[in-house]
This record gives sequence, C-alpha cells and structure tokens, in this order.
Amino acid sequence: MQTRVFIVHMLPARAACFFARASAAGMMTEGYVWIVTDNVGTSLDVLPEHTIETMQGVVSFRPYVAKSVRTTDFTARFVTQFIAKYHQYTDVRMARPTVYQYWAYDVACAVAIATEKLKRVRFSNLGFQTLEGEGKRLLDGLVPTPAGPKLLRSILEAEFDGLAGRFRLVDRHLQIPIYEVVNLIGEKARGIGFWSPGSGLLRLLNSSNCQSGAICSMSTGKALKPVIWPGDSITVPKGWDFPVNGKILRIGVPVRREFKFFVNVENNPNTNTSSISGYSIDVFDAAVKKLPYALRYQYIPYDCANSYELLVSQVFLKNLDAAVGDVTIVANRTRYVDFTMPYTESGVSMLVLAKNDGKLSTWIFLEPLTKGLWIVTLLFLFATGLLVWLIEHPTNVEFQGSKLRQFSTVFYFTFSTLTFSHDQIIKKLRSKVLVVIWCFVVLVLVQTYTASLSSLLTARRLQPSVTDPWQLLRNGDCVGYQNGSFVQARLKQIGFGEHKIKVFSTLEQYANALRAGSKHGGVSAIFDEVPYLNSFLTQYGQEFKIVGPVDRTNGFGFVFPKGSPMVPDLSKAILNLREGSEGLEIENKWFGDATLPLHHDNPDTDFAHLTLRSFKGLFIINGITLGVTLLITLPKFIRARNTEPINASSQSAFESGETASNNEPEPLPDGTAEDSAPAESPPE
Repeated sequence: MQTRVFIVHMLPARAACFFARASAAGMMTEGYVWIVTDNVGTSLDVLPEHTIETMQGVVSFRPYVAKSVRTTDFTARFVTQFIAKYHQYTDVRMARPTVYQYWAYDVACAVAIATEKLKRVRFSNLGFQTLEGEGKRLLDGLVPTPAGPKLLRSILEAEFDGLAGRFRLVDRHLQIPIYEVVNLIGEKARGIGFWSPGSGLLRLLNSSNCQSGAICSMSTGKALKPVIWPGDSITVPKGWDFPVNGKILRIGVPVRREFKFFVNVENNPNTNTSSISGYSIDVFDAAVKKLPYALRYQYIPYDCANSYELLVSQVFLKNLDAAVGDVTIVANRTRYVDFTMPYTESGVSMLVLAKNDGKLSTWIFLEPLTKGLWIVTLLFLFATGLLVWLIEHPTNVEFQGSKLRQFSTVFYFTFSTLTFSHDQIIKKLRSKVLVVIWCFVVLVLVQTYTASLSSLLTARRLQPSVTDPWQLLRNGDCVGYQNGSFVQARLKQIGFGEHKIKVFSTLEQYANALRAGSKHGGVSAIFDEVPYLNSFLTQYGQEFKIVGPVDRTNGFGFVFPKGSPMVPDLSKAILNLREGSEGLEIENKWFGDATLPLHHDNPDTDFAHLTLRSFKGLFIINGITLGVTLLITLPKFIRARNTEPINASSQSAFESGETASNNEPEPLPDGTAEDSAPAESPPE
C-alpha cells in the first residue's frame, strides 16, 4: 500500500498484538505515522516492556492529569498496595495507576460525599446493606434502598476538585476539558502538547486554572513540541510512499518534428533509451508532485504522425494509461476520453507579416498629449494670464489702455510663456512668483512633449498586414495551418476553399511562406493555436504579428480514460500550479516573454501618450498658487476699480497723450521747462 498514516482504535491488549505484527512487517520504520486513540493512550505507561519496544514513535492522546501533592501521595500508596497484593507481577510498570484509577477514586469520593449528605440531612437510616462474601448470588438478593433516586441525584450534582481534576458530570458523563498529546519514546510517553475543544492544539498551558475548565491560551512558538516518528526520525513524513507492487502508468507522449518547446523526444541509440523534455512534460511532473498520493509512471514515445487523434484513441483503447503533450481539448475527443483542465492559453489566432506604416497624421503633433492634458494646460495658461492682468492692470501702464490693447498684451504675454520669449513687462512681485511657477510647469511639459514627439516621429510603426479573416476572404488570399491540426476544419467553416488552404510542418516554412506572400506562392496569414504562435515568436521576434484570437478553443490538457479518478486531482494541482510562481517559472524557462497576454494590434497603442495623471502634482502646486494669489489680488483690484471715477480726468488725459505728474513742468525739447498752467497776468 502507498498509505503511510494509520489511526488505531483498539483495546490495549489487542493493540499490543497488532503492533507486534506491524513491527514484524516492517511498518514501524521511517516514513510511517501511527496515531492511537485514548483507549491505548491511557495505558501507555503501564504496558509491558516488550510491547513498548514495538510501539516506538507512536503518537497518542490521553486525559490530562496535573501533578500535585495528592496525586503523588495516591500513586505511592497505590503502588505499595498493588505490589503487596499482586507480588507475582515482576514488571513494576504494571503497578502504576492510570487515569482510570484516578477516576475510580473520584467516583468513590462522589458516592461517599453524596451518602454523607443524605444521611446527615434527609434520612437517619438509608437502608444500606453490607455484603459478606463474593459472587453474583449475593447481588441477586439485594433490595433497592428507598434513598436510591435521591442518592443518584446527589451524585450527579456533585462538583469538587478530585485527583483527575475538576469532577463534574454532564448528562451522566464525566467532562474531560483537556487532553495531553504524547509521543512514545523509550520507556514512557513524552508529553509534546495539549488539546482542548476550545483552543485546539497547544504547546504549553499558560493558565493554572486550565485543569478546572478555564480557557487556555496557546503560548508563543510552534503548536507542538517536535515529534520523534517511528524509526527515530525527526523529519515529518509526507503520508504516502510509492507502493512496492503498485502499477506503473504508461503515459504516451507525441513525437514532434517541430514545436519541440512542448514535447521534445531525443533517442539515444547507444543506450536505446529516450530523453523526454518540454513545457508539457515539466507542467505534468510539477502537477504530479502536488498530488496527495504517489503516482508511478513512465513516458512512452508515440509517433502519431502529427495526428493526435491516433494518440487519443490509444488512451481510449486502453493501450496507454494517459497521454501528456500539446493535445487540444476538443469537444469531439471528450466523447471518448477525459481531459484535465487546460494548462495553456486558449484560442486560435492569425500570424501575419508586420509592415512599416510610413503614413503620418496631419495632426500628429497633437498625439503626444491626451485630450484631457491639452484642455487642462490651456485652462491653466489662460488663468495665469488673466491673473497677471488683474495684478498689473492698476499700476502697470503696459497692461492699460484701450480694451483691444489690453487684450493683445495679455494674449501675447500668455502664449509667450510657452516659448519663454516674454519680456520684462511685469512689475509686481506676485506676478513674478506666479510666472516663475508657471514657467517651471511649462518647462517640464515642453521637455516631455519634445521627447515624446521625437520618439513618435522617428520610431518604426509596425502594423499587421492583415487585421481580420474576412479581409483575406475578400482579397482571395491563401492561408496556412499546422500539419495535423484541427484548424483545417475551422478554416473550411469560415469559408476558405480547399485550394486556398496550405499545410506547413516547420517553423521555417511558416516564416518563408509569410515573407513570400499570397501572390508569390506563399500565404497572407497562418492560423494556429496561441501557444504555438507564442513559441514561434520566441525565435522570429517582431518581424511578425499575432492578430486575434479569431476562434475559441479550450487550450491544451492531459488525456485520461473516461472516469479516471486522477482527472479532478490533477486539475486542482494544475490550478494551484498556474496561480503560483512555479507555473510562471516553467513558462519563462521555455518561452520567456512570449507568453505575455496577447492583444489586438492597433497603431494607437504602439505609442504611450502623456496623460494628465503624469503631471498631476505640478498642476496641483500651480493651482494652489493661483488660488492664493487670486484671494490676495481680487480685493485690491475691486478697490482700484471703485476709485477709478475719481481719477477719470487723469485717465483721459493719459489716453490723449498728456501727462500730469504732481503739477511739475514738462521738459521741452530744448531742455527748458514749461509750466503746466498759464502764467498769471500782472494786475492792472
């Protein structure tokens, strides 16, 4: 048998005979696990030595009895009386009390306490009878005492601290709050932990009241102390091993001429053996290791001439026990065999030649930035210019004058910041701080925009030469497929004629046919399953493109006979494998980056646009600056507008080209000064 874990539930005497047979059969060695219930566990310390020798490494449970002065005294008196009465037993182990003796003593105490209680309170004469002699005939003559029901009720209600712990009956059963987990090593059972219904497995008891039924908490560290298993082994057994006489499964693997990424069979003529490797083989080996039982198997190379129907039929006819390889899960095949869940990507896609698109859009200069980023940039641009005008207008003559003059000045100043060509026309400190921060934002935007536009203009834009099968049908192009693949039937269903479908067997034929094209004896596209196309790209790179998927399939799976119990177990193992890192490591080993998820090729996705998220922090800082500046400037601007009617005359004088500055004379061209007001006439 492959099972290595056994649970024994027997009486101690029968268990002693059983383990003697197990030891003679070599089943008490390393790798085995033996767990016995408390029937045997309570008697481990009193079993004979010859029995103990055959049970080394056994793990058991027994009711926990805490050591105390009372238990020590009871043990000493018990051993003395036992040896005096049964002196014919030379094994001193037999004289030790077990939990049964502790319980018997506690029950006797419960009966005595109940009797004293009834005798003292309720009855002067309980009608007890004393038996002198032995034998069942004396019991037949006993007469029930009238105090029997009340005595029984008093016993059931008794609760006290006994030798074995807190004595309490629930539904006439003694409660055992804690079990001790023991490991039989040497001549006695070694405690390795505890178990309670409320706390589970514990290593140590942290509470001194655990014996009386209190909830015990688990101490820090491991759940249990180390277990010494049969064979003096400290290594935790895995629970199963390869059966001695178990059947070795014959698993067929296809002999591939190409696409050896999945299954590669190499024959060694010197040793007449075959070396089998590949992605499918590694996945199967890793999944088998995750099974909860042993599975012995050997790979049998099977040359199916690229027709996997023959390989599947061998499993159906019971000539092979299973088949492992790049076998596609097809509905027609499931009528005869069972498949595990797929371990690869699914779907049929097109492999086409990539072409360089030399056409550039008229508005390509807008592509580096997304629409949202363009809109936000323009909003901040006009907001900055408007706020600078609010700050400078009351005092800066450059921002004054007619409405057309003011608008042209603000418009020029605003857009000149994008190219850093604005001159020194601002005077206020607030305006300068605002412009400096905005110019920093513009600097970052311009630098990234320039780099992105340069990359966009110079990068080679590869696009698929064909985007869908219907384009091929309209153009009357030829298509190809892999020899032996079910894809041929799918192509006929789509509408391709027999003379338009070509078959290929090697990766080199794939590449040459696509390079030649349909008009020169080749094909315009090759239809195949996604895993095969991924493996093709690992060798031929970005010269070709994958478009699709154009049809749905269920991927590759492992083949087993109908009703095989290993199918659900292997499916679970494959699922765990694909979700973990081990499955990814196997993919990278054979395919590298070619196993990345496929997507529809789109010229717009070949270039990464700059989004608003990339500059979110800059715009937040600039927005805060604009807000604070606006709160400071707006009240001053309103006050300036309110006082404007008072200075209307001076404003109109300024607009007509005249100036008035504190009644000082305006210099003449010859350097002299002229009074701004006419001289006063002398008195007549």
